[in-house]
Amino acid sequence: MKSHAIPMATLESQAASSEALHELKSLAEIDRAFARALRHTASTEDAAKLALRYGIEVSPEALWRNRGMLTSGGLPTWRG
Repeated sequence: MKSHAIPMATLESQAASSEALHELKSLAEIDRAFARALRHTASTEDAAKLALRYGIEVSPEALWRNRGMLTSGGLPTWRG
């Protein structure tokens, strides 16, 4: 019988991504300049680079999966 267990590395990566997204959202709530800059990023890659400048490591893919949930008002919404 084949196991359908999720590899530990995948679970750790998802947990780190979730934590990074939480940090990003918290920062956007308290730092208006950061929130404004985040809303004006042209892509998830740009948003990930912005987050890294603030010490938050998050992948563009994680940002894409959570677009519309990062700041109040549902922004940013990057084009696909």
